[in-house]
Amino acid sequence: MKFNVILSVICLLLISCGKGFVKLKNPINIKDDYGKTRNYKLYIDTKLEDRPLFVYFHGVISKDFKTITALKSYTGSPVEETGLIEFCKKKKIALLVPEPSYEFRFLGKKAKGWSPFVKESNGIEKMIDGVVKKYCINRKKIFLLGISAGAVFSHFLANKRPSKYTAILSHSQGYTDESGKLLIPLKRNAKKFGVLFVYTKGDYENLKAICEKSYLNYKTKGYKTIILRNLPVMSHKWVNSYNSKFYLYLLKLTH
Repeated sequence: MKFNVILSVICLLLISCGKGFVKLKNPINIKDDYGKTRNYKLYIDTKLEDRPLFVYFHGVISKDFKTITALKSYTGSPVEETGLIEFCKKKKIALLVPEPSYEFRFLGKKAKGWSPFVKESNGIEKMIDGVVKKYCINRKKIFLLGISAGAVFSHFLANKRPSKYTAILSHSQGYTDESGKLLIPLKRNAKKFGVLFVYTKGDYENLKAICEKSYLNYKTKGYKTIILRNLPVMSHKWVNSYNSKFYLYLLKLTH
């Protein structure tokens, strides 16, 4: 009986290895410097090499948002709602989806969404570096994609290690600190990453304004940057019908 169970497990592993594009849960054990084991998902065609990498960060998520009238239908755009999984499978792109580990207060509710930046980034940088090394990622095509709080966090990561990333997709937010104060990217002599800003027609007006101001800040500092305005969605959510267009613009921003 025990032998049959072991044989079944081996067969399942062999079958999954032959599927190409697979979902892997924590394929590399990652523990941050604060002692917390980090969780993540990796969607990847294990038979390919020299593939691009998308790293996706959702917005703030809280089960208590349903008690706030304006946020009852807000989901934070988890990756399953973005269409990115199927898109990456089709385009042969590896997709890394970290999970936030630290809780904080947002609108008076317990939430998760990449804050505090320093603690969250510690494990995620190790995660990205480990995946890039183990899975033969094309180091000239590493993209950070985020919506809302995930977009802010993408800016934080990119400005912290600018030579690591090719471009970022900043959906419905800009480069701010954790209090929401607009930040100006540093003018570096080193290689600059590209920045694609997007926001929807029905997005919050203050976030549209932040996107516009942040776009100008990057442009003034000499970064390659593009902005897509008023995409046809009447809410604060990821526009999955535009994934192909997003990718084309991200490629335009590559070095």
